[in-house]
Amino acid sequence: MRHRMHIGTIVSDAMLKVKFLGGGYVGVIEEYFISRLDPGDVFTLAGRNLELVMIKDMDVLVRKSSAKKSIVPSWNGGRMSLTANLGAILRETFNKALVDETEIEIKSLRHLFQTQAALSKIPRDNELLIEQIESKDGYHLLVYPFEGRQVHEAMSAILAYRIAQIMPISFSIAMNDYGFELLSDQPIPVDDSNVQELFKTENLFADIQKSINSAEMSKRKFRDIAVIGGLIFQGFPGEHKKARHLQSSAALLYKVFEEYEPDNILFRQAFRELMEQQMEEHRLRAALERMYHSQILLCFPKQLTPLAFPIVVDGLNRNSLSSEKLEDRVRKMQEQLSKS
Repeated sequence: MRHRMHIGTIVSDAMLKVKFLGGGYVGVIEEYFISRLDPGDVFTLAGRNLELVMIKDMDVLVRKSSAKKSIVPSWNGGRMSLTANLGAILRETFNKALVDETEIEIKSLRHLFQTQAALSKIPRDNELLIEQIESKDGYHLLVYPFEGRQVHEAMSAILAYRIAQIMPISFSIAMNDYGFELLSDQPIPVDDSNVQELFKTENLFADIQKSINSAEMSKRKFRDIAVIGGLIFQGFPGEHKKARHLQSSAALLYKVFEEYEPDNILFRQAFRELMEQQMEEHRLRAALERMYHSQILLCFPKQLTPLAFPIVVDGLNRNSLSSEKLEDRVRKMQEQLSKS
């Protein structure tokens, strides 16, 4: 009976309640995002910069943080990113950017392409553009792989970790489908001598595990596998168990497998799905391999470029010390860009 009830099970991402350590409710956040963070990481929610203390069952315990930089939450709606084929076509399209092209889309964007070329460079499909820009917000490192938001999310964490091995440094990260940004309050030690090594695929698996909270992510992924595999009973129709109870049961099973049966096929499946589905390891590895062998264009524009603009705007809410409205800050950036 229970086996038949689990046939065709569709699992959905849970929403976790964010609470202050001393009491008080902040809001809810997706498990997909919060499980990536380590204790001590700072993220933005409900207009506050919050430091993650711990995740206990389905509650996220936090404390207020005075840190200027924080991680911007990503939600389910942002997970439908560019496919590998669409990203390749997009990179090829940039070859036509400054050519006398008759396509309507290229002609309508001609002014932006010309502005990009004047301030920085336009990457061809065999090139990788990296921009370093200094602004009043700090030092920006912008990379444009055109691989999709989900790949960029993992890639930015890996690059941040590898740069942090060069010197102690903290980053705030933002990304979109075209590229990602690492923002710091000190100069970022990336130049022609070391930039290529950031994209090597050696020790990729180890760097992924060190740059994200892979243990917590796999533990959350195991809950879905345990439900589908029939290890955990969700309840009868109309009497479903709460996500908190499912997670507690899954966490107990996870610890048992981890300690006594690490070769269990369901236990290993949690790590496999984490790498293949959530981190897209195969695609990430292929993208890094392509970028490692690409011609790297390292530019130092004096102001934000058209390619950098949407990524930087996406991360503007990270710094809550500004008294300006977001619309006013974006308008100033647009005016500065239009003058160039």
